[in-house]
Amino acid sequence: MKAIQVFQDMPIRRKIQLINVIIILPSIVFLTVTLYQMTLHQAEERALRSSEQKVGHITNTINTLFNDIENFSKLSMINKTYQSALMETGAENSELQQLDNVQSMYASLNTLVESNPYIDSVVIQSMDGSKIYYSDNMSNVTVPSVQVYPKEQLINAKGTAVWIETFESLFLVNDQHKNLLSIGRRIININDGLLIGYIYINIDERKLSKIYSNDDLRSNIMIVNPEGKILSANRAEVVSQSTQDLYGRILIDVDGSAIVKSGKQNILVSSKVLDKNGWRAVYAVPTSEFMKDQWKITMFIIGFGLTGLLLALVLSIIFSKWITNPIMMLSRAMTAVGDGKLHTRTMVSANDEVGRLSYKFNEMVSRIQDLMHTINQEEKQKRKLELQLSYSQIKPHFLYNTLEMIRSMALMRQAHDISKVVKSLGDFYRMSLNRGQEIIPVSQEQKHLESYLFIQTSRYHHMNYRIDFDSRIQECWIPNMLLQPLVENAIYHGLREKQEGALCEISGWIEEMNGIDVLCFTVKDNGNGMSEDKLKRIWQYEQTEHGLSSFGIRNIQERIRLRYGQPYGITIFSLPGEGVEVKLRIPLIVKKTELEERI
Repeated sequence: MKAIQVFQDMPIRRKIQLINVIIILPSIVFLTVTLYQMTLHQAEERALRSSEQKVGHITNTINTLFNDIENFSKLSMINKTYQSALMETGAENSELQQLDNVQSMYASLNTLVESNPYIDSVVIQSMDGSKIYYSDNMSNVTVPSVQVYPKEQLINAKGTAVWIETFESLFLVNDQHKNLLSIGRRIININDGLLIGYIYINIDERKLSKIYSNDDLRSNIMIVNPEGKILSANRAEVVSQSTQDLYGRILIDVDGSAIVKSGKQNILVSSKVLDKNGWRAVYAVPTSEFMKDQWKITMFIIGFGLTGLLLALVLSIIFSKWITNPIMMLSRAMTAVGDGKLHTRTMVSANDEVGRLSYKFNEMVSRIQDLMHTINQEEKQKRKLELQLSYSQIKPHFLYNTLEMIRSMALMRQAHDISKVVKSLGDFYRMSLNRGQEIIPVSQEQKHLESYLFIQTSRYHHMNYRIDFDSRIQECWIPNMLLQPLVENAIYHGLREKQEGALCEISGWIEEMNGIDVLCFTVKDNGNGMSEDKLKRIWQYEQTEHGLSSFGIRNIQERIRLRYGQPYGITIFSLPGEGVEVKLRIPLIVKKTELEERI
């Protein structure tokens, strides 16, 4: 128990360091060394077998292709069209017959090109070099351009095929200069055995490389001559280079498959000789390419490795949970306090940094909660005192009694109009003061407005009003004196100066705002309206000869924002000559207690 307490009281950095040493270091060292040795040997054996199979397949495919093309060249030696075109003379054949032979010659060459997808083009040259025939996809074929073909080798070969190593053509094939491999034969007169010409069948090196270019690794697959010159490769940039420039002499010396060292890296090399000219197919790839994932695939992971990793995982979960639980609890507590839940506290379980931080956090939240409670109480008391001060200044009972006396005197003198006005005035002030209550039902606010508007229409006979409240909102609760200042503003700034037809409309209903139901009121007049500039000045505290401009509207706006916050409040719509519409939105409160909680 003492050791556990000592560990709990350690700094977090020491805890993490100790756990890393206990769990990670022995496991990583043991697994890395063992798995690397086991998988390296297995991966090398698999890679050697795979490379041998790959090179064998490539060799067989290329041998078959070369044999097929050699067979095409053999057939061309006895082709009657070639024989006729190469042996004709101007004296023996008419001009028309010569033209027919030439056309047949070109048609036959094009047929030979189309017979095999790897045959790129064909050239036939007479013995003296004066006549050159070639397939239609070639251009810029001249006597100097065909000197790239070694005639002497063909003569010395005595009729056998001669494979010509990769060269860049001086002529164009399909409007391009290409790297070509060619097979050449001499053509002899089948009647007397004399030499009459030469045939060259060209193979596009890029087409040949597609046979072995589908490889995912960073490898080189090449055809090289006995001196190490690269005749064809899956990577075009190494063609015509020497393997000694890439890997030294290792590719020339290796016969079969082996892993050899080249500079700072090991290279897996597989090599097999082709049937032609001593050329060979070579496959070379850095061992790092096929070894990068092999260490994970090992039997040790299933056996001893799985046991070690499982043990490390269990210990890691236990220790990490032990360390991080207090931090997570503190984080959740901070989040809750940030969301306004000041009653939240976090548990203190140790005397380390997190424990001391948790203790100070709890202490800080308690102080904040006490301060906020004190501030709320002071604000409520301040508001009550201010309201009581206002009510005491009015002396409501004296006012009610005086108004009732005036009303009785008016009735005694049969002045019924005066009696009604005085009664409305008394009702107005009685509902305005409301015994110091800050919230009232909508139905009471409606009666308040009716008393006020009766007095105003008695004063301004050209003015009328209409109140239309939805029956569903009659029992909803709203702050006292919410709509009367807006109606008063409409009368004194919009309807008082209107000569006739003045109308004030007050409406109330329930509408949806941002997915919730809210209480909405409008106070609309048909007065002269306001310009956009005047609308902007309403919200500015500008001193006028009559006091603060639009003080009533701003006062209502501040009361709403203080009580309910955004996005509730007043919106004003107006155009010159079309009156003013003031729209007011507050939360829909059905129970009085809900409204008191917002104070």
